[in-house]
Amino acid sequence: MFEYKGSLVINYTLKTLTGLRIGGSKEQFEIGGLDNPVIKTEVEIPDYDGNGKTLPQGAPYIPGSSLKGKMRSLLEWAEDRVKEMIDMMLRDSKTENSKKIEEAGKACKCGKCKICKVFGTGDAETIKKIAETGEFEELPGPTRLKVFDAYPTWESLERLKEALGENIFTEIKTENQINRLTSRANPRKVERVPAGVEFSGTMVFDLYKKGDEELFKLVLQGMKLLENNYLGGYGSRGSGKIKFTNITLKWRPKEYFLGKKEEKESGEYSTVDQLIKDIDELLKKFEIKS
Repeated sequence: MFEYKGSLVINYTLKTLTGLRIGGSKEQFEIGGLDNPVIKTEVEIPDYDGNGKTLPQGAPYIPGSSLKGKMRSLLEWAEDRVKEMIDMMLRDSKTENSKKIEEAGKACKCGKCKICKVFGTGDAETIKKIAETGEFEELPGPTRLKVFDAYPTWESLERLKEALGENIFTEIKTENQINRLTSRANPRKVERVPAGVEFSGTMVFDLYKKGDEELFKLVLQGMKLLENNYLGGYGSRGSGKIKFTNITLKWRPKEYFLGKKEEKESGEYSTVDQLIKDIDELLKKFEIKS
């Protein structure tokens, strides 16, 4: 069954190659204001980088849910899970036709595939059905991957201050929708994090069963897919191109948390491809045993 073996910790820098737009809430309407603000911190975060510096209120950040959700979506396309969901709905005679597209477009919830084990099923009914069969080895177990919010580096905040001014962290991109017949413009203002801003983030992958070290490689594949796609909104219009860099991998066996062993760490990788190339050797170095 399941036995906690330890955690693989990915620390990384995420660099925006184009403007990044992850939407936030608009608390009040302002004439001439922004139609689409980005998500920002609502309070100051002391010692957010571990160096005693404070992240100011109103600074943009990347929610872990945005990263995790986008990687899962891309992996479900790459691993043909979307096709499986569509086929399942086509075979389902109980669901109304009007609801089949909605159901087919949701995240996979089979509870048995690699993606469900890594990212979670999000469906209690699925777990209940698997448990009722008595095939306990088929249970997905705890969600392996945790993705934490990523915050801008202090160096990026300083560069934004020099370029834009005190406590200004974003740019305003004006877009126009043009009527094909009248050429009348319908302008709108979109807020984005400028290109070149770097965010510091962490992902933690917990190992519970034989073969989980192979499931970890799915996370690296998801990072690579994300670099080839976009993060946030307006990707088809140029926003959201990102790159992972300054990547390190740590192995913390369960004995580390009991004070009996030291953690092991890789060198720094400038690209995801380099880490993917070396991952088998790193897992051997970390002595991760199935």
